[in-house]
Amino acid sequence: MSNGRASGMMMLGLCAVLSAVGTAEEIPALLGGKLLERSVDPRAFGTQDQTITIISAFRFQVANCGSGTDAATLSYYCCTDDFCGGNHYYAPLFLPAGSVIDYIGVNTATTVDAAMGFTLHFRDHLGGSAQLVSFSFPAHAGFATDYAGPLDIPIPDNVDREFVLDVETAPGLENVFQYFGYVEVRWHRVVSDAPELPHFGDVPSSHPFYQFIEALAASGITGGCGNGNFCPEAPLTRGQMAAFLSKALGLHWPQ
Repeated sequence: MSNGRASGMMMLGLCAVLSAVGTAEEIPALLGGKLLERSVDPRAFGTQDQTITIISAFRFQVANCGSGTDAATLSYYCCTDDFCGGNHYYAPLFLPAGSVIDYIGVNTATTVDAAMGFTLHFRDHLGGSAQLVSFSFPAHAGFATDYAGPLDIPIPDNVDREFVLDVETAPGLENVFQYFGYVEVRWHRVVSDAPELPHFGDVPSSHPFYQFIEALAASGITGGCGNGNFCPEAPLTRGQMAAFLSKALGLHWPQ
């Protein structure tokens, strides 16, 4: 996928996020961003299953007034208690290219609304960054997980870019414990967009299975039936099925 096309997909994903989550609202609390009104049950939607990725709080880098992480540039620096407020917990998010983030949930126990909040950052190789989604959590009597979504955030590829999870504790609550357990990301895979020019002579772009056949060819799962053709109407033998599945699943004998 070209960088221009990937950037276009990212901008479309960002527009979808802004449409789904909404703009920041004024809330009677400490952190900005939309305050989640209730916990949402992130049931699977569409035809594909969701994968759940859990990032424990112990995987996060803690950055407070005495450490050195700059929230604006997502880089390290030093500060003192005189001009640094609040705490940030940062962790990278690793998802395969071609995945789409459906829901993000954060497990917390907080005493007041918006005592803690969450932001998903996009960062490029030049240090530029953007906030893809941001929200705050309601107060809980105990631990609970609050979900934002559906988000529909695409991960077109992982070249010269990263995604950073940011859990923030509001300033002014140093003497009141606010607990952060984990971040839960629910995502699904999608089939890549079909190219403009067909790979096989007998599978034009108008063919109903064009996108899927092109994805098989681009993945190296099939080379067609010979002479530059795919033979889409030919029956599939068990041997051919074994080759398709083994390549698609990456099956191998351990050495």
